[in-house]
Amino acid sequence: MTDVVPWYDSWTRVAGFAGGMALCSVSLSSGFIWVCGDTCVGEAVLWTPDRRVPLAFLAAFLAWWGYLLAHRAVTGQFVDSGSHGESDADESSGPGWAEAPVGWGVAAARGVAPPTRTRQVGMLFGLAALVAGIVVGFVYIRQGNHLLTNVGGALFLGGYVLAHQAETGKAL
Repeated sequence: MTDVVPWYDSWTRVAGFAGGMALCSVSLSSGFIWVCGDTCVGEAVLWTPDRRVPLAFLAAFLAWWGYLLAHRAVTGQFVDSGSHGESDADESSGPGWAEAPVGWGVAAARGVAPPTRTRQVGMLFGLAALVAGIVVGFVYIRQGNHLLTNVGGALFLGGYVLAHQAETGKAL
C-alpha cells in the first residue's frame, strides 16, 4: 500500500494553493472595483458609465482560474469527481460523523454540523471570517483601494477554506 503525501507536505502544492488563492483574491478585489467604477466609489452607485466591463470579466475569469488552480493543488483535480444529484454524504461527511455530539442536537444528528467541538468551532470561525471578509471588502471597494480590498478577499477565502476544512476534513 502506497502512502499518499498530504498536499501541505509538498512545497509545490502549497505554492499552487497559495498562488491560486492569491490570484483569486486579487482578481476578485480588482474586478469588484472595476465593476463599480470611479463614480460608484464616490457616490455609492453601481454600474456607472465609467465602469470597466471588459476588465471586470477578465478579473472574474482569472478569479475562477485562481480557485481552480488552488483546488488542483490541494485535491489533485480541477473539479471534484462525481455527478450532480448523487448523494455524496459518505464522501464528504468526513471521519467521525456517526459520533456527532448531542450538543448541536438534530443538526448534528443529521450530519449538518461537524461532529466534534473543535470542528464546530473551526466552522463557526470560518463562517465568521467569511462574512467579515464581505464587509471589509465592501468598505474598501467603496474607497477604490485595490490593496486593502484584498484584506477582505483574504478573510473571505480564508474563512471559506477554514469552514470547508472543518466540515469536510479537506481544505477545498
